[in-house]
Amino acid sequence: MNNNVLTRAETDREIVYIWLGDKSRTTQVSYSSIVTGFFSFINKPLASVAIEDLQLWHRRLQLTDQPSTVSNKLRAIKSLFSFCVKVNYLSINVGSYIKCPKVKEKLAERILSESDCLKLISATKSDRDRALLCLMYGCGLRVSEVCSLTWSDLQSCREGGKCTVFGKGDKTRVVLIPSSVWELLMKLRTRRANSIRPLDMSVPRLIDAVFVSRTGRPLERTMVFRIVKDCAKRSGVSEKASCHWLRHSHASHAIESGCNLRLLQQSLGHSKLETTERYLHINPDQGSSQFINI
Repeated sequence: MNNNVLTRAETDREIVYIWLGDKSRTTQVSYSSIVTGFFSFINKPLASVAIEDLQLWHRRLQLTDQPSTVSNKLRAIKSLFSFCVKVNYLSINVGSYIKCPKVKEKLAERILSESDCLKLISATKSDRDRALLCLMYGCGLRVSEVCSLTWSDLQSCREGGKCTVFGKGDKTRVVLIPSSVWELLMKLRTRRANSIRPLDMSVPRLIDAVFVSRTGRPLERTMVFRIVKDCAKRSGVSEKASCHWLRHSHASHAIESGCNLRLLQQSLGHSKLETTERYLHINPDQGSSQFINI
């Protein structure tokens, strides 16, 4: 490999690093993996990528991945090429010639009934896990948001409380916490404080995190995923249930109870109203057939 090729490869890595810079940690990990696989397949610098290369990669993805995964990977690479053209790193956006395949909307399948949400919460084995699931469902928080939540982010508010959330896209928002969930959090905080001995130097400073492991460190996303999966298994709720299903369910149930769409958008931290509008009229347990006599 000559020096020019090496130089192009290095600058490609630099532009990818810049492109990923303003994205959330979760998106960075996901997109970085996608780009690594893309570069491995095409085996050439970005400036040399032609539409044929993208078409071949697209066909390769269709042989191994689900349509939704293919669409997500194509969207990531299209975003990379758009960014490269925007910052004048590339002169032509070859990604614009590839269309993301349309995928079936499965949002309705990812919304649990209120009773199933309560079953999940009832299946928890500790105060920590109960407060965790209640916060995700009651406030519609993302798993990354609850993992990064600290006690200093929480404040009392009327009968309940509120929390300052550092969300997707590095955006900060304030979310109200229902009184029942606030009581669980305060109970958890009191128990945590009572379990720490004065001047206990073995307790890490990261104890300020609301949800911690047995070692006192903030819960990782994978641990929260496992907690929800275990609760789903014990409660008999769909084995596909996930942390984000609780967020979907929160949005759907809030709308059904009369929540204003703009207020829901603000609470969920959606940058576009169109994202929040997906929850309108989506209820897997209701349909026009209920009004037909047959």
